[in-house]
Amino acid sequence: MRKTYSTLAHYLSVTIYSIKMALLTIVEYPSNILGWLLSNPIQFLLGFAAIRFAVEQFGEINGWNYGQLAFLYGISVISHALSMIFFVQGWFMGFYVIEGEFDRFLTRPMSVLYQFFFTNINVFGLTDLIPGILVFLYGCVKTDFPFTASNVVGILVMLAGAVLIRGGIYLLLGSTSFWTKSANDFGQFTQEIFDKTTMYPLSMYPESLQLILTFLIPIGWVSFYPASELMGIENTFSTGGMGVWITLGVGIATMMIVGLVFRAGLKQYESAGN
Repeated sequence: MRKTYSTLAHYLSVTIYSIKMALLTIVEYPSNILGWLLSNPIQFLLGFAAIRFAVEQFGEINGWNYGQLAFLYGISVISHALSMIFFVQGWFMGFYVIEGEFDRFLTRPMSVLYQFFFTNINVFGLTDLIPGILVFLYGCVKTDFPFTASNVVGILVMLAGAVLIRGGIYLLLGSTSFWTKSANDFGQFTQEIFDKTTMYPLSMYPESLQLILTFLIPIGWVSFYPASELMGIENTFSTGGMGVWITLGVGIATMMIVGLVFRAGLKQYESAGN
């Protein structure tokens, strides 16, 4: 037990140090963070403005009114922002494989996967939180969402699961580089998929696609199912009042399964010396 506690404390201290170093980097380049603060919020706020235009012109989207869509959109952007902070490195794993960057991870007495994700934390992802939180709070006001203790816990649990699902998918796509030896950038690809499937009601798509995005690729659990449950909206697949906890469970299971894929891929890794 003491050894486990010591190990966890060590990993926590490394994480805190990595966050500190990332923040110091931002201080060194203030114009860089200013650019992100301007561009990222505008990007998502314009996307939300497009949804408002669609609702005003054509009415509700598959039964979802403007306030409910704001709630869903905000949750999606917040989980996106958090995944950008901790898991965006998965987009660029191919470069690490080709350049032999895993060599230094393998020589250290720490988990390779932990080092890959948490020794280079992307604090620029914080800029995505701004529009996400603003739109989410707006949705809460428009839907009269009650901030009870159970609902607050539900939101936090949902976000934790959603971030793990996103991170797991980033890692899964990135891990293919161990076999393909290709420096593919999955950023734009994954961003497009998540934008189209987490910011809008999943029920607007054909039932066959809903099945795929629910049970095969669990993107539906990122925001649609738990958000629907929190707002009391019925869906094709009932969550039985456990939507937010299912999201967390799916997130943990996704990371565990993809972690096995990563380990299998790491065995195929050829260092820079080869």
